[in-house]
Amino acid sequence: MKIRFDALRGLARHVIMAGLMIALGAVVVPSPSHAASCTATTNSAFATTIANGHAYTKHKDEFVKGKVIDNLAFPDATIASAGEFATFLEGILDAPSENKSLANSRAAYWDSRTGTIIITNANAGDCGTAFRPTDGVTYYNQQK
Repeated sequence: MKIRFDALRGLARHVIMAGLMIALGAVVVPSPSHAASCTATTNSAFATTIANGHAYTKHKDEFVKGKVIDNLAFPDATIASAGEFATFLEGILDAPSENKSLANSRAAYWDSRTGTIIITNANAGDCGTAFRPTDGVTYYNQQK
């Protein structure tokens, strides 16, 4: 049986690296957004967890007074912190314009006044996301 030297060398490199990681006590830790399932059980807890996950950091520029997305200007004062974002999201979760269940333990909430979608996800450590989609309610309607 003929074995290619390059293949053996590559395999040996992976085995050596794995051995070094174990010897050094390296532990691979999942990222916070995928570390565990969502533990929120109330609208307030969902809003707080989503606001303190990736959603505010990634999408905060969408929540600036007058920012136009899908021909709709953001009508409220600029949201300046994750705490303010959580309060804003809780208001939508408490009284959405529309909401529906989605596949994979998720749900979608639409706010027509601000053009905001919230997607809760029981399988994500940060419990989901919230943003203003560029195609507005069409994006909400396409969620399954």
